[in-house]
Amino acid sequence: MNRVTEAYLAAFPGTSGPLPSVGRELPLEPAFGGVYGTRMLSRPLFVPDAVLRRAAADLRTVIDLVASLPDRLFGGDRRRLCAELGVDARATDLACAVAADARTPLYARPDLYHDGTGFRLLELNAGSELGGVDWAAINDAYLRLPDFGRFAAEHDLRHVDIGEEIATYLRRLAAPVTGGADPVVALADISKTMATYHANYVSFVEHMADRGIDIRITHIADLVERDGRLHVDGTAVDVVMRYFTLEEFCAEPRAEEWLAPVLRAQDKGSVVFFASFDHGITANKGSLALVSQLHDDGRLSAEEAAAVDRILPWTRRLTPALLPRCRADRQRLVLKPGSGSSGAGVTAGWEVTDAEWERALTTALTGSFVVQERVTGAPETVPDGDGTSDWLPVWGVFVFEQGYAGTLIRVSRVDAGAVVNEATGSAFSCAFTYPDPQ
Repeated sequence: MNRVTEAYLAAFPGTSGPLPSVGRELPLEPAFGGVYGTRMLSRPLFVPDAVLRRAAADLRTVIDLVASLPDRLFGGDRRRLCAELGVDARATDLACAVAADARTPLYARPDLYHDGTGFRLLELNAGSELGGVDWAAINDAYLRLPDFGRFAAEHDLRHVDIGEEIATYLRRLAAPVTGGADPVVALADISKTMATYHANYVSFVEHMADRGIDIRITHIADLVERDGRLHVDGTAVDVVMRYFTLEEFCAEPRAEEWLAPVLRAQDKGSVVFFASFDHGITANKGSLALVSQLHDDGRLSAEEAAAVDRILPWTRRLTPALLPRCRADRQRLVLKPGSGSSGAGVTAGWEVTDAEWERALTTALTGSFVVQERVTGAPETVPDGDGTSDWLPVWGVFVFEQGYAGTLIRVSRVDAGAVVNEATGSAFSCAFTYPDPQ
């Protein structure tokens, strides 16, 4: 437990103090509160600023290594990389369609555990469809509380405003179209479950409006071409922000038809398509396995190897040759699909029997899976009723082209299992950093 967490719990013991469980009663932005307000953790998390920024720098190194894989291993051929990762033909075409000088600048939110000494990477999430983009609403709500404001001032607490970082990113991205003015952005979905996430989208829209960015929600099929521009409800847009995954696109028979006007407008220079599908390769867990292999083979520079040592657990593509090690080390390994999100398809070896693990391995061999060294996250003590309970946080660390861009915190009770998501009763919080003289 770090010194600021100790100070927070010592200053506000039990439920009689002014701030023990305020996370559940925060003055949140209306739309944000409507979506997330009932699932707030009772307190924020605290971390030394230097530790978090070191992790962000190491993440950037790993992401740069992933981007270099075609050149390092496949003679510059991204299609060969896709084949190695088990990416199907249609997804490969989309991921490889964009020219190197037209790729969308980095926009990622890797997920990590803090193991008590430092951050360790679980997976890379990259692309414009990331969640948690309005998370600074939680930090802002805490700072509106007078008692917390005084605590924050005493400990010099700070945070990076994700929304402001996104605004900066979008202005730079749209500059060839807008000349640097605030862009109008179409948040375009393609999913049949679009209505499920509409309230989340509205929260993001309201959050970004306060930061000068006008976002319009639309199905991609409803974008209208007129006078050389794309329009949503009669308003010309400068950026089309893709809020669907590569997998969702490939599952929709009419997707290419709907995307064609966007690509035509991009070719004319009247809109920016955000983000190109090569981000889906960055997020593929098989890419991390290749980076891990490069490290163990001694094929990285000293600086690259040091960053990988700090941040990336041992990771490998699952192959028949790896089965003996997987069987012997079940308690120390987790099995994950190369692509996907929200913990779907993940099997934690320490949570299943030998027979269940064997079945999971056998099934995984028919697809594209990785095995990764188990990372044990450090629990956080949280006020809970008349006492405390332990929760395990997943740290979503935003890393954009301009650098570190804030954090998203999801937490679950330590006995809820290895996967932290909505199905396991996860809650949400935010992080503040503090200067650490050590």
